[in-house]
Amino acid sequence: MNNRISSIFSIALLFTLLSSQAVNAEYYDNARADEIYQKFELVNYNEKEVDALLAEYKSIIANDDEVRQKLLIRLTCWNQPSETPEELLKAIEYAEQQLLIYAEPYPSEINTDLLLCLGNYKQYAGQLDGALKDLSTAISNAYELESPRLIVDGRSIRGAMQSYQGDYATALEDLITAQHLYEKLNVTYWANDNLNNLAASYRRFGDPETAIKYQMKLEQTYLTSGMLFEADNVNVQIAFSLEELGRLQESTERFYKSLKFWQSKKETNAVASTKVNIAGNLIKQGQVDKALTLLKEAEPHIPVEYDGQHSFLSLFFAEAYFTKNELDNALEHSKKASIDFKRGGNRRGESKNLRLQSQIYYAKGDIENAYKSLTAFLEMHLSLDKQIMSDRNAEMQTRFNTDKVLDENENLLKATTDKELQLQIMQRNESLQIVIIILVAIILIIVSVFAYKQLKRKRKYQNLALTDELTSLSNRRAIYSQSDNFIKHAKLSRQPFSIILFDADHFKQVNDKFGHDIGDKVLVKLASLTMGMMRETDVVGRVGGEEFLVLLPNITHNTAMEIAQRLLDCIANYDWSHIAPDLHQTVSAGVASLENEAELSPLLLKADTALYKAKSAGRNCVKSA
Repeated sequence: MNNRISSIFSIALLFTLLSSQAVNAEYYDNARADEIYQKFELVNYNEKEVDALLAEYKSIIANDDEVRQKLLIRLTCWNQPSETPEELLKAIEYAEQQLLIYAEPYPSEINTDLLLCLGNYKQYAGQLDGALKDLSTAISNAYELESPRLIVDGRSIRGAMQSYQGDYATALEDLITAQHLYEKLNVTYWANDNLNNLAASYRRFGDPETAIKYQMKLEQTYLTSGMLFEADNVNVQIAFSLEELGRLQESTERFYKSLKFWQSKKETNAVASTKVNIAGNLIKQGQVDKALTLLKEAEPHIPVEYDGQHSFLSLFFAEAYFTKNELDNALEHSKKASIDFKRGGNRRGESKNLRLQSQIYYAKGDIENAYKSLTAFLEMHLSLDKQIMSDRNAEMQTRFNTDKVLDENENLLKATTDKELQLQIMQRNESLQIVIIILVAIILIIVSVFAYKQLKRKRKYQNLALTDELTSLSNRRAIYSQSDNFIKHAKLSRQPFSIILFDADHFKQVNDKFGHDIGDKVLVKLASLTMGMMRETDVVGRVGGEEFLVLLPNITHNTAMEIAQRLLDCIANYDWSHIAPDLHQTVSAGVASLENEAELSPLLLKADTALYKAKSAGRNCVKSA
C-alpha cells in the first residue's frame, strides 16, 4: 500500500519537529533522502521498488535526524505487506506497536498518521468497528492539528469504507470534501484515487450514470499516463456501472479485459476475483455452466478470510446451483454468503442473498424458512430504502454545500501556508535558537490578540452546529434537545404539550421538474410561512430533507389540530408562482400530544403514524395519532 503523506504536510511536520529540537540538534541536509521521500509522495515507483527504497532511506539518515526518522516510521507503516490475512495482522501489529512508542505528545502528526494507517489495515482485515473508531479519532485529531493532508487522507479512507458498507450519506460527505481538498493541495494521484471511490459511491447509491461519467474520464487519464494498474481498477468499476445499467455484454467484455491484464501479471488472487465478477454477469445472461466453471477455478484462490470476495463467490455459486435446481448446494452456498456479508457489514449483498435464500427454501417446499428469509429480506430492504431516502436528502445537501466545504478547506490551507512561511524564516536566520525564541514570542502575542476572537468563533460554530444551514431553523439535534426540556416541564407542571410533524407533498417531483435550486427555495418558503404562524415560545425545526417538526408547549390536542389545519391552508393558498410558474405546493401533517411519554421518541412515532395516515388519505390534510 502506498504512503498518504504530502509535501505540504512534510514542510509543516519539519517545522513542528525542528521547533522542539532547534537548540540541541542540527538540521541535516540530505538530498538523496528527500528525493526518495518524494518518490513515495508522488507515487513515482513500482511495488517491487518499495523495500529497496525504504532500506536505502533508512541507511542514509542519521540516528538523531528526528524529522526523517519519524517520516521513515510513517512510510514503513503505510508500505507494510498486506495481501494476505497473515500479512494484514502483522501490519496491524506494527502500527499498534508504533502508536505505543509515539503515544506522547497527543495529538501529534506521527500519532495521527499511525492511527490512520492502523484504521486502514483494520478495514481490510474485517475489523470494521475498530477501523471506523480509529479513522474518526484520527480525523478529529487532524482537525485539531490543522493538518490538511491528514484530514483529507482520513476522510478519503473513511468515505471509501463507508461507501462499501452502504452508509452513502456519510461516505459522500467525506469523499466530496476530500475531493475538493485534494484538488486544492494539487495531489493529483490521490485526487484521482478519491474520484474513483466517489464514482463507485454514486454507482452503489443508484446513480450509475453519474458514476460512469467520472470513470470514463479517469480511465483515459490513467491510460494516457501509462498507469496501467490504476486504469484496470477503473475499468472494473466501469464494468460494475455498466452492469447496473443493464448493459451486461459490455460489462462482461470489460471484466474479460481485466482478466487478461491480471493473467499477464500472474496475480492469482486478482485473476480469481475477476473470474467471480465475470461469473456473476454470465449467470444473469443464462450462461450458468460457464459461470460455474469460472467459480470453481476461482474458489481455491479466494480464502474465507477475504469476506468481500468470498461473499460474492458464495452468492454466485448459490445463484448458479439454484438455476440448475441443485437446491441443497444452492442453500449451502447461500448460508456461507450470509456469514461473509454479515462479517463484512455489506447489507446490500445480504439483502440480495436473503431474497435468493427465500426462493431456494420455497423451491424445496420449506415454506416456514422461506417465509422467515423473505421476512428478513423485506425488513432489510425496507431499512435500506429508508436509509437511501435519507441519504439522498443528505447527498443533495452535501452537493449544494460546496461553498462551506471550500471555505473550510481554504482555512486549513491558509494555516498550513503560515507554517511554511515560519519555516522559511527559520531557515534564513543564522541562529536557529534565536529565531525559535522570536517565533515563540510572536506566537504568544498572536494567541493573546486573537484569544477573544477565537472564543467568539467557537460560540459561532456552536450556534451553527444547532442550525439548519438552508432554512435557518433549528436542526434535528437542536429541536430534539429542546423537546426533551419541554416534555420534562410539561410533566412537572401538568401542562399540555403537542407536536406537529409535516412534510412537503410530492417533493421529489418538484426537484425533478423544476430543479434542486427551486426545491431549496420551496423549503425556505415553507420554513418562513411556518415561522410566521407560530408564537415566540413555539419551536420550528427541519428534521429531514422536506420534513419539519413544530413543538407547541402549553397547547392542547384540539388546538394543535386547528393550528396544523391553518398552517396547511396557508401553505396551500400561497401563490407559489412567485417561485416558479405552474408550481403549487401542499403539505401533509400528523399531530400528537403528550400523554404518558417520558421522551420524544414515542411521541414522534405517534406523529409519524398520523403523518402516514395523512399521506394515505390523499395528502394535503391533517391526521391525529
